[in-house]
Amino acid sequence: MSRPETRFTTFPLRAAAALLLALCTAAAIAAPPPDPALAQALEGIWQGQRPAVTALSDAFTRDPSVDPPRYTVPVKDAPAYIAVDAEHAEIEYGRKVFGASESPWGPFPLLNTDDAELLEIVLPKKRYLVIAGVGAGLYGIGDWQRFGFLHVIDTSTRGAPVHFPLFAEAGLRDKVLGRLPNSTVLNYARLVPSRWATNTQVNGYEVLLYSLLPRGPERVIGDDGRPLAYSLTRESATAPWVLARTPATPIANVRDDAKRSFSAPPMKNALPTSVAAAAKKKARKEKNDARKKEVKDAAGEIAKDAAKDAASEAASDAAKKAIPSIR
Repeated sequence: MSRPETRFTTFPLRAAAALLLALCTAAAIAAPPPDPALAQALEGIWQGQRPAVTALSDAFTRDPSVDPPRYTVPVKDAPAYIAVDAEHAEIEYGRKVFGASESPWGPFPLLNTDDAELLEIVLPKKRYLVIAGVGAGLYGIGDWQRFGFLHVIDTSTRGAPVHFPLFAEAGLRDKVLGRLPNSTVLNYARLVPSRWATNTQVNGYEVLLYSLLPRGPERVIGDDGRPLAYSLTRESATAPWVLARTPATPIANVRDDAKRSFSAPPMKNALPTSVAAAAKKKARKEKNDARKKEVKDAAGEIAKDAAKDAASEAASDAAKKAIPSIR
């Protein structure tokens, strides 16, 4: 049975959303830290080239003198986060304003500004500012907290900053940002759950790699001419994570084709069948169908032979009766 997925294309009406936000914020607990073993395995993708991430501030505070709510940090030339309403947000940097509610992978929720932080990543000739945090409202409780939301701003060209809205799985946050060998720009690792052990335990991910280019995130092409991708898997909750190159990302492809890049916490007894398990099930069915056909065909041949033998015997008996006896 396939795991239900939800594309967050719409949100409740403004009043209901505001009420949900207040209730969920009050009930929210601190997001669990990422699995250190998973984070360590992910580091293998960057091959020791991941740049340092500097925390500039972990305190976004609201300016009480303006409305809609505007959140800033005590850092010079830093971006501001503006909650336009219960469904939409913007990021202001210099004279530029970027929408913060849409992404290449679907709509983004508002950030929980109590949890948000401002980070800096510097590469040769490149500088990035990152607003990172968990989502507000529903995204601040339960399994939804595994999602992190990153608003990356390439500030290398001051008059032409570029905004990249990205998301992180498994509580990894900025650990999905790094630099591949020989890359001149920041790279992004998008993790897509591919194997679920329980309703909340993931034992496998597809990892798709992107370059953050001026026109937007673009898949990295490997030395084999295919989009660069990895698998991150483990056999159980206590087993080590294994990182390996993979030629295909079927789970991510299906989600992208259906425009369902995000997934909700699974419903009870609705865990997905893995691609490998589905392939085995299909192979077993085809083999059983082939055997049934062979049996059916063999039975048909036996019936035909029996019919021929019976007809031949009947004809022989008839012929004997037709020949007069000679005395």
